[in-house]
Amino acid sequence: MKDTIKVGIIGVGGTISSTTVILNGEPNVELVALADMDANRRERVLGDIKGVQVFDDYQKMFDTCELDAVCIGLPTWLHAPVSQEAVERGLHVLCEKPPSNDATELVPVTQLAKENGLIYMFVRQSRFSAQLMEGRRLVQAGELGDVYYAETRWIRTRWSSARGWRHDKEKGGGVLLDLGIHAIDNVWFMMGCPRPTEVMAGLYCTFSHLVPPDQTYTADDAACGFVRFENGCTLHFAVAFSMNTTNRQSPDKNSDLVNKEIQEFHLYGTKAGLENGKLLVGTPGGVKVKPMKPSPQDADDITLQAREFIRAIRDQDEPLNSGSQAVMLMQILDAAMKSSEINSAVTIQPVT
Repeated sequence: MKDTIKVGIIGVGGTISSTTVILNGEPNVELVALADMDANRRERVLGDIKGVQVFDDYQKMFDTCELDAVCIGLPTWLHAPVSQEAVERGLHVLCEKPPSNDATELVPVTQLAKENGLIYMFVRQSRFSAQLMEGRRLVQAGELGDVYYAETRWIRTRWSSARGWRHDKEKGGGVLLDLGIHAIDNVWFMMGCPRPTEVMAGLYCTFSHLVPPDQTYTADDAACGFVRFENGCTLHFAVAFSMNTTNRQSPDKNSDLVNKEIQEFHLYGTKAGLENGKLLVGTPGGVKVKPMKPSPQDADDITLQAREFIRAIRDQDEPLNSGSQAVMLMQILDAAMKSSEINSAVTIQPVT
């Protein structure tokens, strides 16, 4: 591997805007170019960063610049095709989540990257949080025993104004792809990413009546279901942009209205469980509650994720957020959508 890794940016959506700034400050990494259709976005992201070529078309950037890697922050429906183009040009890829519209279009990307010795990594910065890393360590160390059940929730009581493509089914929108991918992956990552084998789920679009008529609102705003894994563990998930719930919260003092958001993820094993930052150790007389004690980290989640991408390129090693995991995660989401359509459980076959 050459001393300096030359990186290009395609689109600045999601965490890629922050990643742009982070990579510019990393040793032996050169931020060469940024491609985005919006000149104002390019200027806002680059700020005081000098010497970066700018383009309104990423293909012009490909044709003009000598690059080793690209970070892709485009809308969902462009993730897989642009990743495919980048890999075909021999570039390492860090792609914003979700990595594709479905697993089928992602498989050729990850397989081609593997065949050509390239790194494909998908964005899931929460994996690098101290709490998730500690949960994963506890599972790997056997502190929880055999993990057999998990729960994950990300519920918003109201999100009445549509957010562009996020509520547009044709453009890869919907709460399952937007919040569900995070909620499910939080516990799946701590479990060690066992292979999924079956999903039963329901997706619902129930609050379109709250949206102005000129806005597209065709995607799911709630999703819930169960995932079964090869090791026998079962995961229950529930995510929503809007739901008639208090989320176990009380109204504010001067109102009877509850408009809250809650994220929770729990793991349960034969020796102990994890709930909201607490380690629950089983004893003959009951459950002993202990605080989780994550190790201090020297940077924020997005910085650690960017550094992992660079490390994987330098070491020619599989990244923590690997392509094979991206495919399995998309298989879970695909199966959840299919299950909702056919009103039955869906079996997931391993990718060969």
